[in-house]
Amino acid sequence: MKKLSFLSLLLLFFMTSCKVPVYSLGMSEDEFTAHHKWATDLVEKSAERTVYKRGNTSAVALVAQPVMYYYFVNGKLVRIDEGERKPYVVVEHTSN
Repeated sequence: MKKLSFLSLLLLFFMTSCKVPVYSLGMSEDEFTAHHKWATDLVEKSAERTVYKRGNTSAVALVAQPVMYYYFVNGKLVRIDEGERKPYVVVEHTSN
């Protein structure tokens, strides 16, 4: 019984000990790419902006991560979102 509780505790420790990447608005593009180069893909690079995409990077990930887009203008992170949103469907119920 002690062995099972020890293994459960050890497994819990390994599952929760991973560091979560921190992305904050205003961080520089150089800082973003230096720390997260392995986890991001360049989607768009133009004179107006640069866009990176981050998704599930591990083939054996325990938790599915949503795809996120990171928008840089003049070398600063200005927007983080999930890309194009699905349109909301509004149903109007009227009675005659």
